[in-house]
Amino acid sequence: MTIWQRVVQANRPGPPEHSIQFRVASTAAVMVAAAACWSQGEIDLPVALFTMVATVVGNVLSYRRRSKPWPVVKPILAACAIAGFVWFIATVAHTATPGDISTVEGPLAVLFTWVLSTHAFDVPSRRDVAYSLAGSAALMAVAAAQSVDLSLGPYVVAWVACGIWGLVSMWQSMAGARGVPWLTVGVAGMAVLVVAGLLVSVLPAPRVSTSLIFPSTSANSAPVDSTNNLTDGSASLPAHAASPQGRTGVGGFLGFAKSLDTGVRASLGNEVVMRVRASRPNFWIGQTYDRWDGQNWVQSTEPADGKNGHVTTLATGSPFTIPVTSDQVAVQSTGATDVQTYYLAQSGPNLVFHADTAQRVYLQSRSLFLTGDGTIVSTTSMGAGTIYTVVSNDNSATARQLRNATIPLSPTDPGALTPLSPGELLRYRQLPHADPRVSALAARITSGIGAPGDVDTHVYDKVEAIEAWMSSRIRYTTDIPPLAPHADAVDTFLFGARLGYCEQISTATVVMLRSLGIAARETVGYVPGPYNPITDLYDVQAKDAHAWVQVWFPGFGWQNFDPTAVVPLANPAPGSVIAHHAGTTLRHLPWIPIAVVATTAIAIGQFRRRRRRRPPTWAHQVAADLDRGGGRLGRSRRPDETLTAYGERLAGTDLTNAEALIGTTRLVERCSYGGIEPSADQIAGALAFTRRYRSVRRTNSVERCTDQDRAEANASSKEAPATSRGR
Repeated sequence: MTIWQRVVQANRPGPPEHSIQFRVASTAAVMVAAAACWSQGEIDLPVALFTMVATVVGNVLSYRRRSKPWPVVKPILAACAIAGFVWFIATVAHTATPGDISTVEGPLAVLFTWVLSTHAFDVPSRRDVAYSLAGSAALMAVAAAQSVDLSLGPYVVAWVACGIWGLVSMWQSMAGARGVPWLTVGVAGMAVLVVAGLLVSVLPAPRVSTSLIFPSTSANSAPVDSTNNLTDGSASLPAHAASPQGRTGVGGFLGFAKSLDTGVRASLGNEVVMRVRASRPNFWIGQTYDRWDGQNWVQSTEPADGKNGHVTTLATGSPFTIPVTSDQVAVQSTGATDVQTYYLAQSGPNLVFHADTAQRVYLQSRSLFLTGDGTIVSTTSMGAGTIYTVVSNDNSATARQLRNATIPLSPTDPGALTPLSPGELLRYRQLPHADPRVSALAARITSGIGAPGDVDTHVYDKVEAIEAWMSSRIRYTTDIPPLAPHADAVDTFLFGARLGYCEQISTATVVMLRSLGIAARETVGYVPGPYNPITDLYDVQAKDAHAWVQVWFPGFGWQNFDPTAVVPLANPAPGSVIAHHAGTTLRHLPWIPIAVVATTAIAIGQFRRRRRRRPPTWAHQVAADLDRGGGRLGRSRRPDETLTAYGERLAGTDLTNAEALIGTTRLVERCSYGGIEPSADQIAGALAFTRRYRSVRRTNSVERCTDQDRAEANASSKEAPATSRGR
């Protein structure tokens, strides 16, 4: 056989597929997959509509010509497929970025839709229809690759339904069967769910790749025209308060701007503001504040030592390399690489959130602004749909490292850690005025830690002591009294009601640390929201906005501290998250009503089951009771034995009930074959006797029937004589 003959034989169509249901299910699966790709932005609406229309038209024509396909169709479709691949290669060669898979996914989705829509015009046989059904899975995979929330869920459910429908229809067509095997489908579905649940439960925690950085997109972006180089995002604030007793253990925050007014009262809600995929959960910094005036935090605009406070413009284009600020020059590069990708769900400030210390930013913007404290600001607005990636050097240190970092070294020692410059120390120890009460409180809290007046040693222990005092003495609440005009917010907070949330707590901590001569600053941003095990993303909500404290340590730079925030050390495993959610859900279920409903449902089911199994007439009931009683005595009814003969045989071995057995069986026979209707009392007496007889004590008589006889006897008992229903 020549190669050409083998090709012809391999492409020879199989028997025509006559199942309309199978074709409809396959067509619906392709249409749902195309819609899913459109919903995730992989294909445009015209491409999705063309795919749906072409798939429907092609399947209709293929069904009509299933027995006699047009020979010219295959060469035309082959040419279309080749043209599609040529277009794909040319597009990828001109637009794709090496090492960036996201620039290939869009053209790949278009190629898949083109192949499936053209293939729909040549699906005469079962294997061709099955190919369309399987090809829709590739489209769903492309859509899932770009899904960052649960909006793809309805499409997945619809596609799975179409897939199950198609598989069942294919089985019906192959087996020539009718009806749906509900039991088989149900058992198989439950098995798949159990296996999928087990697989998800053993999945390890996700690891973000550091070798593949996705490019950014900025939806509906526009240049920012602000003298402060920072927009506050939405004009309105969310309307619900956050609580530290909630799921994240973190309270609410006002928003992001050039200043932070601790006298303003606001609250935040549960709406998702962005989703984050990160190497590890972290404090995601938006901006920091260094100058405190008693009521407000402000970012300095004047330079300190000619280094900090000024704004640097980065115009290199994406990726932007973030230069090291002067207060990070002496930081040891011992941290792990932390890659974060931010997916904005709502429009917000044009801040580039990041984990310390940011090194590169992948953002579709003409340029970035970098303030002296490391705040990163985009020169374009950050609308919903914006995606950007930040690569940071996670310089988080252990308690032991931070304790050792504050040991003073000789300036001539080559291993000495360079401290902050005098101007930077002044900047991060700044206070608007002396407050003896705050200073005395801070000194009393840290008494016994280090030598009196020694600022440079035991910094970590002093920070921990103040944090512990805050945790035990402050009550977290958003319902706090208003701040009096010109009153000092920290003094009022510490020596008043001691009621506050993240801003008051972190501000008081910074001020007390500064009163001890420790360099500290106020920091605002987001802490991780709930982790979604389906998308491997943190769903950061508005109430996850937070304010915390950063303290500078030689060799490790700025370190995060906060008595009100709980940030896990690593990404959780999907199985642990699902188990936690399941346990929480089970604990909060109303088990008593559920038990009552379940018991009632079982009782109703058993009642209906017994009613269905109840013999239709009193005669059938009598026959069944006698069969059961005789079986317990080892004397089952033979297939060729009448009920009367069976009663006489039982009477011959049971003299006590002999008269009742013979009378009862003859009563049934006269009713069934003689047409003599017994009285109600006779029927009641017969039923009462057989009801007692069916529970007769078991015996090991030698006359016990074989298993085959017992089976035949049971079959014959179901053929008891028909009779009227009586009175």
